[in-house]
Amino acid sequence: MGLWSYYFFLKFFLFAGKFIGFHFWPNLAFAIFVALPVRHVVLRLSKQVIAIPAGIALLYYDSWLPPFSRALQQAGEIERFSAQYLVELAGRFINPKVVAVLALMLVLHLLLSRKLRMSTFAFIAILIMPWWFSLTSLSLRVAPAPQASSAAVDKGSTPMEIGGPANDARLDQALSDFYSKESTRKVDFPSTAGSQAPFDIIFIHICSLAWDDLAYIDQRDNPLIRRFDVLFNNFDSAASYSGPAAIRLLRAPCGQEPHADLYKPAPPGCTLFDDLQNAGFTANWAMNHDGHFGGFISDVRDRGGMPATFTEDKGADISLRAFDGTPIYDDYSILSRWFEHRKTEAAPEVALYYNTITLHDGNTKPGVNLGNPHDSYATRFKKFASDIGRFMDLLQSSGRRAVVVFVPEHGANVRGDRMQISGLREIPSPAVALIPVGIKLIGFPPGTGLQGQKQINAPSSFLALSQLLANFMARDPFTMATPDLGDYVHDLPQTDFVAENEATVVMRWGSGYKLRNPDKTWSDYIT
Repeated sequence: MGLWSYYFFLKFFLFAGKFIGFHFWPNLAFAIFVALPVRHVVLRLSKQVIAIPAGIALLYYDSWLPPFSRALQQAGEIERFSAQYLVELAGRFINPKVVAVLALMLVLHLLLSRKLRMSTFAFIAILIMPWWFSLTSLSLRVAPAPQASSAAVDKGSTPMEIGGPANDARLDQALSDFYSKESTRKVDFPSTAGSQAPFDIIFIHICSLAWDDLAYIDQRDNPLIRRFDVLFNNFDSAASYSGPAAIRLLRAPCGQEPHADLYKPAPPGCTLFDDLQNAGFTANWAMNHDGHFGGFISDVRDRGGMPATFTEDKGADISLRAFDGTPIYDDYSILSRWFEHRKTEAAPEVALYYNTITLHDGNTKPGVNLGNPHDSYATRFKKFASDIGRFMDLLQSSGRRAVVVFVPEHGANVRGDRMQISGLREIPSPAVALIPVGIKLIGFPPGTGLQGQKQINAPSSFLALSQLLANFMARDPFTMATPDLGDYVHDLPQTDFVAENEATVVMRWGSGYKLRNPDKTWSDYIT
């Protein structure tokens, strides 16, 4: 084998450290190929010409990185990244401690290979891999999901029963059962015509914010989070990229769809803003970016069924520059300018979809060093939270009634783990898909209103959010001096954790999570 035995020892170390997986049969076949004796110089050279790219491809296949086909699909988008951002991303793949250990291993390999046939040890290690797989239990180091609170009772979407072996067939069946049940679930919105206390609904859809991100920057207890009247602690966004996340929110009245179905026509009665418009709300659409990256506008308009028209507000203040150099407008500037326009509208009730990418990875402020990814994210989140707080103060001071729905698209994965570097979201892990969703009711007269925050710990997703809004529409809380939120959040539908991208699925199973890989096999999700 020569140095190819070191290639396998490198893999064994990375696998033992849970930095990569290990596909037994492809690696065994590759080991046999590189170990085959070839005497002729030309054939020996040809063998190496084949082995080097094959070895790189096999290492990529064993890694947790996205399938190479997906990387090729995204090549056009990656070309738009700035050189500075590409360099930053490349640096995140380098773990100095791991590099040091691998260098030491290489030195030891070169010394030992003078006395020992290292290829023999490499083959022995490969052959015991199946035994290792059968004995090794890869544990998930993510806090277990909170138990359901008394404020929410199970309403029918918990197929992940425990007991018996969690083999591929059983996990596939559980996933199929989940989607089968979800296809039957739907929330209907009552008409608000003639309401004595009409109110607006303002959806603030935030790119890149999860509970894990808040914990990592020590902001779980930020004043904005404490300010919400209803807070979902165990809400699954079901996605980790902006387009699918927007479609899922905009199809919130119906049960969770498989990822592939998001790009098919929405089932009847499943488009949120059409339903709200039929109930009496006028649709509005605003964003703090141009929406062209990744075809986001098309996802919102065509697949999300958004009836409103988006026009970029180039008069707003520019706060940041995105990773592709396009402007990102200040959140308060955009929202306050929208509100000034709202006050001129005759519509009694408006539903606004506002999308913000202030927290997206790679954003920069020209002339200002925002620091490393952790510090940059913390700085941007504090400014963002302050802007949303100011906007809610503006609504409160105006006397207008509004239900503000604070709902992230997905997390930023600022912390990163062994399966995904910081900022990568190809795998919709719980650290990415478990998001803080908050509801704030604004517009009660002084001395009246809600008392305290109601927290929902039950596993939830968009169906629960739709049902809560339908409850507000059916029994307007603004017609009461001190409405009891418990009456509104009682018996909300639960949805167990299933998050999906084009090639991967993460599903809660017992106290941990299972990952369906691009090759359709299942494994534990590890951090």
